[in-house]
Amino acid sequence: MEPLVMMELAETKRIYAAIAHIFQDSTRTCLVVTSAARAEGKTTTVAGLGAIAARQSGKRVLAIDLNWFSPALHGYFGLEPVFNQKSLDNEESITKVVQASGIENLDILTAPQPRMRNNGSSKDSSSLGMEIVRMARQAYDIVLVDTSSVFPTNRYMIDPVSLSGEADGTLLVVLASVTPRQAVKRAHTRLQASGAKVIGAVVNQWKNKVLC
Repeated sequence: MEPLVMMELAETKRIYAAIAHIFQDSTRTCLVVTSAARAEGKTTTVAGLGAIAARQSGKRVLAIDLNWFSPALHGYFGLEPVFNQKSLDNEESITKVVQASGIENLDILTAPQPRMRNNGSSKDSSSLGMEIVRMARQAYDIVLVDTSSVFPTNRYMIDPVSLSGEADGTLLVVLASVTPRQAVKRAHTRLQASGAKVIGAVVNQWKNKVLC
């Protein structure tokens, strides 16, 4: 099956080029993608960056869906969310539980199905999420992590702030003309206070009013 993601947009390529420049001296890179609020385009950003990184870098790329309570990454690649986190207890490498995306060099770790979340696992979701990121960094050259938004918080989410502390950088996605500036500042402050390296923001659906 062909993946649903065929993102060769110039804007996405430019975003990837900027990220690649920031990490040009790194042999391995892990980037967490989050936002101040929900539904700002995080998953679209991860899917597009993953496809372009795999095609342009020639490196092994893994895109991970750690937004378990609103998962969507699998749909971009025509996959099913079949990951069973308990299976990691018996595996030395995360490569045993990922799925091929249909794009060369790009693998996907989907979210679990709702009934399988924390199935038999002794770890809370955030601890398990951080372990997944650590395992991914050992096996792949580029790791892109799709997460929940920073706000609102709930006790069931995999905390994107904690995950950002495990990454080389964090990218904030902002929905233009929708997300209040104060909400973005609040999320940025929260991430920085945790030690996250926020490398920039992607302003989704922005239009140049001068050219409109």
